[in-house]
Amino acid sequence: MTRVLVTGASGFIGSALAPALAAAGLSVRIASRRSCPDGEVVEAVRVGELGGGHDWSRALAGVDAVVHLAGPAHARASEHALRAAIVDGTEALAEQAVSAGVERFVFMSSIKAGEGRADGYGGAKRAAEDAVLAHAGLRPVALRPPLVFAANAKANFARLLRIADTPLPLPFAGIDNKRSLISLPSLVAAIAAVLRAPEGRSGVFDVADDPPLSTPEIVAALRRGLGRPERQFRARGLASLAPRALRESLAADPGAFRHAYAWRGEDDVRETLAACAAAWKAAR
Repeated sequence: MTRVLVTGASGFIGSALAPALAAAGLSVRIASRRSCPDGEVVEAVRVGELGGGHDWSRALAGVDAVVHLAGPAHARASEHALRAAIVDGTEALAEQAVSAGVERFVFMSSIKAGEGRADGYGGAKRAAEDAVLAHAGLRPVALRPPLVFAANAKANFARLLRIADTPLPLPFAGIDNKRSLISLPSLVAAIAAVLRAPEGRSGVFDVADDPPLSTPEIVAALRRGLGRPERQFRARGLASLAPRALRESLAADPGAFRHAYAWRGEDDVRETLAACAAAWKAAR
């Protein structure tokens, strides 16, 4: 396997993945709606809006594998927009990938796709998984990560970093939940592991670092990296200051992926969280 198309290459995950794959010796073609990042890539291809009518022929020409990251990263878009970009767009890309002779297709799904009552975003990701898995010749792999974190992350994780950086005590000690997380480098390594094993098992896999943590444990790790004392107390009403996603439980089971692709992830996500928080503070 020599040439990989990475869609969504200017996004949070893609901007880390494309140079990592190139550094590992793969030929990388990147596709993005925005300006494509600089790096050791074979070619940068600008693409338009995702949807069922998009023509991927130029991007797919001569490609052995596709890593499909492009699409909305959260549920803020309307259900119609989510359906068009995530489901219809992924289905069109997968169908055209078959015609182009692609031998491996990695789809970036979400842990929300596995929830019993998936929201519009999770439901769209699950439908897109089905669309990709329908093409067995692509040897498709759908990865379901939980919250992906890095010092440059946005949304919930960026908000949590800002909250953790206060010198005041925080009211999270009473939150009893379990959340899985995965660092951006771990997720990049998981994708690379699939590409290194073109004959590896197809299917849907959770990917996450160990162990799952409660919100108080997450905050404690971040505050340690920020150089703050832990200082958490129990106060049910004030705990709502934490993003809703971090008050609920959502634990992944990455065992099947580890077995199939000899991938480890981080040895202890608490240490990675602390290092991430330190890097975030140093960059401010």
